[in-house]
Amino acid sequence: MKFLITSILVIGSLIITANSFYTPQLENTGKAVFEESCASCHTGGFKAWLSGSPEIGDMNDWKSFFEKGLTEMTKNVFEGSKRHEAKGDSDECTEEQIKAAIEYIMAETSE
Repeated sequence: MKFLITSILVIGSLIITANSFYTPQLENTGKAVFEESCASCHTGGFKAWLSGSPEIGDMNDWKSFFEKGLTEMTKNVFEGSKRHEAKGDSDECTEEQIKAAIEYIMAETSE
């Protein structure tokens, strides 16, 4: 009985440890990254209102950001700026994934 309990505890510990090293990877498509990491602030609603985040699809909200260009916007989101915390809502995002999400926002918000 003692062996059984010890075995269960060891196996449980191994499973917990293995899961702690697993981090799901975001898909690299701009839409997938946006939906996973950006949508909570950039699709309207209370969180967007509270933070003053521009809403995807609203050119008036995005125009001043788009004027900075893709490179500057990517840098500001990846590194952080006065108006945007670094990497937004996802510490796992790569610079390429952030760029893809911004390209998706730009495509969905074009005039």
